[in-house]
Amino acid sequence: MISFFRKALSSWIVLALLGLVLVAFIITGIGDPFGGGPAATTVAEVAKDDISDAQLSSQFDRQLATVRQEQPGITAAQAVRGGMLEGVLERLIGSQALTAMGGKLGLGPSKRQVDAEIASIAAFRGPDGRFSEDVYRRTIGAQGLTEDMVRREIGGDVVRRQLLGLVDSIPMTPRKLAEPFTALQLEQRTIDIGAVPAQSFPAPTLSDADIEAFYKKNIANYTVPERRRLTYALIDSAEIAKTVQVTDAALADYYKRHADEFTASETRTLRQVVVQDKAQADTIAKRVNAGEDFAAVAQEVAGYSETDMELGTLSRGTLAGQTAEAVADAAFKAASGKVAGPVQSEFGWHVVHVDAVVAKPARTLAEVKDEIRPAVEAELAQNAVADVVEKADEALAEGASVAEVAKDLGLTLVRVPPVTSEGLTLGESGLQLDQRIRPLIERAFATEESDEPTVEDISDTLHALMDVEEVVPPTPVPLAEIKPQVTAALTFERRMEAAKAVADKVVAGLKAGKTLAALLAENKLPPAQSFTARRIEIAARREPVPPPISLGFALAKGDVRALAQPRNAAWFVVHVADVKPGNLAEAPAFLDQMRGQMQTAATNEYAQNFVAAIMADVGVRRNPKALERLKQRYLGTADQPQ
Repeated sequence: MISFFRKALSSWIVLALLGLVLVAFIITGIGDPFGGGPAATTVAEVAKDDISDAQLSSQFDRQLATVRQEQPGITAAQAVRGGMLEGVLERLIGSQALTAMGGKLGLGPSKRQVDAEIASIAAFRGPDGRFSEDVYRRTIGAQGLTEDMVRREIGGDVVRRQLLGLVDSIPMTPRKLAEPFTALQLEQRTIDIGAVPAQSFPAPTLSDADIEAFYKKNIANYTVPERRRLTYALIDSAEIAKTVQVTDAALADYYKRHADEFTASETRTLRQVVVQDKAQADTIAKRVNAGEDFAAVAQEVAGYSETDMELGTLSRGTLAGQTAEAVADAAFKAASGKVAGPVQSEFGWHVVHVDAVVAKPARTLAEVKDEIRPAVEAELAQNAVADVVEKADEALAEGASVAEVAKDLGLTLVRVPPVTSEGLTLGESGLQLDQRIRPLIERAFATEESDEPTVEDISDTLHALMDVEEVVPPTPVPLAEIKPQVTAALTFERRMEAAKAVADKVVAGLKAGKTLAALLAENKLPPAQSFTARRIEIAARREPVPPPISLGFALAKGDVRALAQPRNAAWFVVHVADVKPGNLAEAPAFLDQMRGQMQTAATNEYAQNFVAAIMADVGVRRNPKALERLKQRYLGTADQPQ
């Protein structure tokens, strides 16, 4: 998954289209794309605009959450070591550079384009599957976002796509250019492979001195990485929710605070045409009132498409905010199926068609009790969790230990023996870590032994009191404790050395003109295996290609090479017995397929170079030290003064 992610990030077209993905993350409740929180450090500057470590961290965390949908066990440290943090930073730099260039060129999306993008986002749709202004405002409000912030981000995405549209139509690769590469893919090879197993050789006689020397030479392999011993107690919202009692008073209080939801209300499903010429507006209204279809008339008179007209289901106040009070008055006075207007506003002349009227009568507390009970229960549970977290914070700040606070609050205390950043421990084979605390272990490695206990937010519904009680530095395991393992490793190494000597002897014999079959028999080795395939068949394999076969496709006809494969406990002798050039006449459709793939690769390369040129033009400055500090936080290494 990490390799796939890094490959995807290398395509600037992919990068630019991730803007709306970012918005999708916002509206589904995963973080704030604009950073926030404590004071941030700049990791890069694009056209004099900063990219903070908080922004980068927020984007990285969201991407990691996506990766975990396919690889649940992957840790932040593993993702960082795989290069994901740098990949996310390049995405941010590339996207910001494109936006800056769009501003420099005076590019900008129209209001209608941004409206269409917003309307296409599933999270903003109501129960009827259509865009809902109320749902839209509630959703972005719940994330602490303003409409201007969301529209600005979506507008930036539109501009980025406009710019990349300049380089996304590379012509099809010419046949003459594609033919040599396609023929190479059709090339067929026969590869003979002989195995020299390490187990074919007797175990060597080893002295204590041999074993000790090997242990010292490979001490890094026998060293346990830094570990941390911690104590924690979980504050689980699900458990606390079980203790919540919903009273009549709580229901009444909720009903009072949300009175607007239960009073009588009316919304209308509307379509609208706005034109600058009143005569056009009069014509549309007159013809529709005479019985003609609103959409057909709007298309004929003003050139409006069906999607251009749709306003969705709106309240009077929302419509007034989007248009004008006079337009809203007229639209909410007209009968269902009729048109209102023409009415003039600063935008032009409005003709509004009322598709449907949805009237909701007022409802009493008795009528909605069962309906609001789950919301009241969730609210009470949330308040109870916040109360526990607040009490824990205060007690820890006053000097209480995690054990004391856990006891006072009725929480279960868990003591974890020294573990690595991967959650592994030494000599505790029976240890079963709660998988939910993986993020807690990662944070423990960003905490010093001298730091005070804290309350950590693991997720929206899970918090934890945490104290790092001991930091155990990297420690070599004493030879006496692992002598059998070290002896086995040295035995394996000596056997592999013996196998190499025989493999080299077989290679020399082949070069001297002997056959592989004769050489293997002479050395009492298993018979050779022959493998025949085309390059395209190798490339299409889903499983990894065995290294001996990969080597066979890299050598020339007649070449022979010895290859070590410790995982297979053997050396292999790889001999290219035959190479048949590809014949394009056998697969004419494949040539067109390869031309298409080469066109896609060329398009991405053009786009990549295009964005690189834009980055050079607008100016990009990176702060490697700030990026390294952020990496170390994820890797579990304490920040060091720079």
